[in-house]
Amino acid sequence: MHRKSLVGFRTACERMWGKTGYESLCRDLSADVRDRTAGMSPLPDWNALEDLIAWHLAVWNGPAKHDEKIMAQLIDGSVDHGFGYVKRFLLSVSTPQSLAPRVVALWREEFSTGRLEASLLEPRSVQLTLHDHPYVAIPLMRLVMAEVYRYVVSLTKAKHVSAVHAVHGSALVVVLRWA
Repeated sequence: MHRKSLVGFRTACERMWGKTGYESLCRDLSADVRDRTAGMSPLPDWNALEDLIAWHLAVWNGPAKHDEKIMAQLIDGSVDHGFGYVKRFLLSVSTPQSLAPRVVALWREEFSTGRLEASLLEPRSVQLTLHDHPYVAIPLMRLVMAEVYRYVVSLTKAKHVSAVHAVHGSALVVVLRWA
Protein backbone atom coordinates (compact mmCIF):
# COMPACT_ATOMS: atom_id res chain seq x y z
CA MET A 1 0.00 0.00 0.00
CA HIS A 2 1.26 3.48 -0.78
CA ARG A 3 2.51 5.50 2.17
CA LYS A 4 -0.20 8.16 1.64
CA SER A 5 -2.75 5.76 3.15
CA LEU A 6 -0.74 5.24 6.30
CA VAL A 7 0.28 8.89 6.62
CA GLY A 8 -3.35 9.96 6.26
CA PHE A 9 -4.45 7.41 8.85
CA ARG A 10 -1.77 8.41 11.38
CA THR A 11 -2.58 12.10 10.91
CA ALA A 12 -6.30 11.47 11.40
CA CYS A 13 -5.57 9.48 14.57
CA GLU A 14 -3.51 12.30 16.04
CA ARG A 15 -6.14 14.88 15.11
CA MET A 16 -8.93 12.83 16.72
CA TRP A 17 -7.17 11.74 19.90
CA GLY A 18 -4.31 14.21 20.28
CA LYS A 19 -0.66 13.46 20.88
CA THR A 20 -1.35 11.41 24.02
CA GLY A 21 -3.99 9.29 22.26
CA TYR A 22 -1.71 8.77 19.28
CA GLU A 23 1.13 7.66 21.55
CA SER A 24 -1.22 5.26 23.32
CA LEU A 25 -2.21 3.78 19.93
CA CYS A 26 1.44 3.34 19.06
CA ARG A 27 2.00 1.40 22.29
CA ASP A 28 -0.89 -0.90 21.34
CA LEU A 29 0.84 -1.88 18.09
CA SER A 30 3.23 -4.80 17.99
CA ALA A 31 6.86 -3.73 18.33
CA ASP A 32 7.69 -4.55 14.70
CA VAL A 33 4.72 -2.58 13.30
CA ARG A 34 5.47 0.30 15.66
CA ASP A 35 9.14 0.34 14.63
CA ARG A 36 8.27 0.38 10.92
CA THR A 37 5.37 2.80 10.93
CA ALA A 38 4.98 4.96 14.03
CA GLY A 39 8.21 6.94 13.94
CA MET A 40 8.62 10.35 12.44
CA SER A 41 11.20 9.20 9.89
CA PRO A 42 9.92 9.26 6.32
CA LEU A 43 8.03 6.12 5.40
CA PRO A 44 9.07 4.22 2.29
CA ASP A 45 6.85 4.80 -0.74
CA TRP A 46 5.25 1.38 -0.32
CA ASN A 47 4.38 -0.26 3.02
CA ALA A 48 3.08 -3.65 4.09
CA LEU A 49 -0.69 -3.84 3.97
CA GLU A 50 -0.62 -5.78 7.23
CA ASP A 51 0.78 -2.69 8.97
CA LEU A 52 -2.23 -0.57 8.00
CA ILE A 53 -4.54 -3.38 9.10
CA ALA A 54 -2.74 -3.46 12.47
CA TRP A 55 -3.33 0.29 12.89
CA HIS A 56 -7.04 -0.11 12.11
CA LEU A 57 -7.38 -2.97 14.60
CA ALA A 58 -5.56 -0.96 17.29
CA VAL A 59 -8.04 1.90 16.81
CA TRP A 60 -11.07 -0.42 16.65
CA ASN A 61 -10.07 -2.24 19.85
CA GLY A 62 -8.85 0.94 21.53
CA PRO A 63 -10.25 4.45 21.29
CA ALA A 64 -13.03 3.62 18.80
CA LYS A 65 -14.43 1.03 21.24
CA HIS A 66 -15.96 -0.96 18.37
CA ASP A 67 -18.12 2.03 17.39
CA GLU A 68 -18.75 2.20 13.62
CA LYS A 69 -19.54 5.94 13.74
CA ILE A 70 -16.20 6.73 15.35
CA MET A 71 -14.44 4.56 12.76
CA ALA A 72 -16.29 6.34 9.95
CA GLN A 73 -15.20 9.71 11.32
CA LEU A 74 -11.60 8.49 11.45
CA ILE A 75 -11.74 7.00 7.94
CA ASP A 76 -13.16 10.23 6.52
CA GLY A 77 -10.30 12.13 8.15
CA SER A 78 -7.81 9.61 6.79
CA VAL A 79 -9.09 10.18 3.26
CA ASP A 80 -8.92 13.94 3.75
CA HIS A 81 -5.29 13.77 4.92
CA GLY A 82 -4.19 11.04 2.51
CA PHE A 83 -5.81 12.30 -0.70
CA GLY A 84 -4.31 15.74 -0.85
CA TYR A 85 -5.82 19.02 -1.95
CA VAL A 86 -5.60 18.46 -5.72
CA LYS A 87 -7.46 15.13 -5.66
CA ARG A 88 -10.10 16.52 -3.33
CA PHE A 89 -10.63 19.50 -5.64
CA LEU A 90 -10.93 17.22 -8.65
CA LEU A 91 -13.48 15.13 -6.77
CA SER A 92 -15.48 18.22 -5.85
CA VAL A 93 -16.02 19.04 -9.52
CA SER A 94 -16.73 15.42 -10.49
CA THR A 95 -19.89 13.39 -10.50
CA PRO A 96 -20.07 9.77 -9.36
CA GLN A 97 -20.69 8.81 -12.99
CA SER A 98 -17.48 10.52 -14.15
CA LEU A 99 -15.54 9.11 -11.19
CA ALA A 100 -16.58 5.46 -11.68
CA PRO A 101 -14.36 4.81 -14.74
CA ARG A 102 -11.33 6.30 -12.91
CA VAL A 103 -11.73 4.20 -9.78
CA VAL A 104 -9.43 1.46 -11.04
CA ALA A 105 -6.60 3.94 -11.64
CA LEU A 106 -7.13 5.51 -8.20
CA TRP A 107 -6.96 2.03 -6.64
CA ARG A 108 -3.68 1.25 -8.41
CA GLU A 109 -2.14 4.49 -7.11
CA GLU A 110 -2.74 3.33 -3.53
CA PHE A 111 -2.53 -0.47 -3.62
CA SER A 112 -0.31 -3.00 -5.36
CA THR A 113 -2.67 -5.91 -4.61
CA GLY A 114 -6.28 -6.65 -5.44
CA ARG A 115 -8.45 -5.69 -8.35
CA LEU A 116 -11.24 -3.15 -8.15
CA GLU A 117 -14.12 -2.98 -10.62
CA ALA A 118 -16.78 -0.30 -10.88
CA SER A 119 -20.09 -0.47 -12.69
CA LEU A 120 -23.00 1.93 -12.77
CA LEU A 121 -26.18 0.14 -11.75
CA GLU A 122 -28.64 3.00 -12.14
CA PRO A 123 -28.29 6.73 -12.71
CA ARG A 124 -27.70 7.20 -8.95
CA SER A 125 -26.06 3.94 -7.95
CA VAL A 126 -22.70 2.30 -8.49
CA GLN A 127 -21.31 -1.09 -7.53
CA LEU A 128 -17.66 -1.43 -6.54
CA THR A 129 -16.24 -4.95 -6.36
CA LEU A 130 -12.89 -5.68 -4.74
CA HIS A 131 -11.31 -9.00 -5.73
CA ASP A 132 -8.20 -10.82 -4.53
CA HIS A 133 -7.41 -8.55 -1.62
CA PRO A 134 -6.72 -9.33 2.07
CA TYR A 135 -9.32 -6.77 3.18
CA VAL A 136 -12.11 -9.04 1.93
CA ALA A 137 -11.37 -11.61 4.66
CA ILE A 138 -11.41 -9.11 7.56
CA PRO A 139 -14.82 -7.78 8.68
CA LEU A 140 -13.38 -4.51 10.02
CA MET A 141 -11.53 -3.81 6.77
CA ARG A 142 -14.69 -4.50 4.75
CA LEU A 143 -16.42 -1.84 6.83
CA VAL A 144 -13.46 0.49 6.33
CA MET A 145 -13.44 0.07 2.55
CA ALA A 146 -17.19 0.61 2.29
CA GLU A 147 -16.78 3.88 4.22
CA VAL A 148 -13.79 4.95 2.10
CA TYR A 149 -15.81 4.45 -1.06
CA ARG A 150 -18.88 6.17 0.42
CA TYR A 151 -16.87 9.15 1.59
CA VAL A 152 -14.98 9.55 -1.67
CA VAL A 153 -18.25 9.62 -3.62
CA SER A 154 -19.63 12.12 -1.08
CA LEU A 155 -16.74 14.44 -2.03
CA THR A 156 -18.19 14.65 -5.55
CA LYS A 157 -21.34 16.56 -6.44
CA ALA A 158 -23.44 13.68 -5.03
CA LYS A 159 -25.56 14.30 -1.96
CA HIS A 160 -26.71 11.91 0.77
CA VAL A 161 -24.41 9.03 -0.23
CA SER A 162 -25.12 5.69 1.42
CA ALA A 163 -23.28 2.38 1.24
CA VAL A 164 -24.13 -1.25 1.82
CA HIS A 165 -21.58 -4.01 1.54
CA ALA A 166 -21.42 -7.78 1.50
CA VAL A 167 -19.07 -10.58 0.60
CA HIS A 168 -19.91 -12.43 -2.58
CA GLY A 169 -17.64 -15.45 -3.02
CA SER A 170 -14.14 -14.08 -2.47
CA ALA A 171 -15.03 -10.49 -3.34
CA LEU A 172 -16.23 -7.48 -1.38
CA VAL A 173 -19.22 -5.87 -3.09
CA VAL A 174 -20.13 -2.32 -2.10
CA VAL A 175 -23.23 -0.63 -3.52
CA LEU A 176 -23.34 3.15 -3.25
CA ARG A 177 -26.49 5.22 -3.73
CA TRP A 178 -26.96 8.98 -3.68
CA ALA A 179 -29.57 11.68 -4.15
